[in-house]
Amino acid sequence: MSESRAHTVVLAGHLLDGTGAPPQPDVALRIAGERIECCGPVAELGSTRGIDVIDLRGLWVLPGLIDSHIHFWGLSPGEVTPADFQSRLETARQQARNLLHAGFTTVRDLGSPIAPCLRDANATGALETPRILAAQVGLTGARGPWLIPQPTWWEARVLRGVASAREEVQRLHDEGVDVVKIGASTGPRAEGFGDIPTLTVDEIRAVCDAAHGLGLPVAAHAIGSEAVRRCVIGGVDTIEHGYRLSDEVCELVAASDAWIVPTLRTRAARPTPEAQATSREQMDTLRRGAAAGIRYAAGTDSVGDEHTLHGSGNAVEIELMSRVLSPSNALAAGTWDAVRMLGPDSELGTLEAGKFADLIGVRGDPRRDLSVLQRVEFVMRSGRLVRHDAGAGDR
Repeated sequence: MSESRAHTVVLAGHLLDGTGAPPQPDVALRIAGERIECCGPVAELGSTRGIDVIDLRGLWVLPGLIDSHIHFWGLSPGEVTPADFQSRLETARQQARNLLHAGFTTVRDLGSPIAPCLRDANATGALETPRILAAQVGLTGARGPWLIPQPTWWEARVLRGVASAREEVQRLHDEGVDVVKIGASTGPRAEGFGDIPTLTVDEIRAVCDAAHGLGLPVAAHAIGSEAVRRCVIGGVDTIEHGYRLSDEVCELVAASDAWIVPTLRTRAARPTPEAQATSREQMDTLRRGAAAGIRYAAGTDSVGDEHTLHGSGNAVEIELMSRVLSPSNALAAGTWDAVRMLGPDSELGTLEAGKFADLIGVRGDPRRDLSVLQRVEFVMRSGRLVRHDAGAGDR
């Protein structure tokens, strides 16, 4: 192994590199700056004189976790009426730090005016946060509870036809979003998690054509067969929630390029009868969708409230998915498959030469016990050491 430009060497007891290769024992990863320079057997490492060596030979090392659907609203547990923006921003900063220390090196925020602030401060190196992809606000039809006046932590913009859809996408692009979020379904009165469609196929297609032309993916809040059918025909990239689907629509999604982010945690974590009934519907759809061949990525829809604190509990989503998917596929949904879903960044998701050095260490094979993902002992993001618990490398 070449020693050129190496600043850090990580010794992994077992490496799951995300390429589909079987676990590799006793691997050395050389990291130069933000990226992995090379990987190879520890036995071939050679001299490490003048190089920082991190010994994780007691751990399993794998790519950083990804939560593909969160919200940085800056809520405190039990909070109903949001505080002022600056207070919420401070709360969200700590929540983002908690996520990073829990092993989430990349997250996608699908609706929060706070997320771009965190993302941009992160880009300057001023904050210790995951890599953040931000949608900022949602676009929806001129009906439904998305348009009921909301507290200041959320905003929806109205689409009224194809021309309006194109204009709003351009506006979002100019404001610097990383992904366009649409609300394609709603419920009666103040219930947002319903299956009443809010947008026409032409409006969805106009959003997607405009967004894709500007290099932006489209994520659609969509529940129910008709709303999801319209989203698939319109060309969305990801369907958020995506339950209450007929077998026919499951097959339609599976035959398309769309992914579903099922957001299981947000309902499973709430004890009300309504939430638990929805959780059962989500699991039923996940079973039928998996049988049809739908591709899934893990996203929690966590908002930081008392039921969905941002942190190690976000990894519960992967365990919930494993009640239907195999453990290996559930793990992939929160790591390398999530990167495939996010699409643009092939520099993430696997531990190979040239990729960003986003990696975590856990004590045990996560494919055999996914709960170890809630007890991360080592985190590195873009080659920067974030967390290394005392004794983490002990064998």
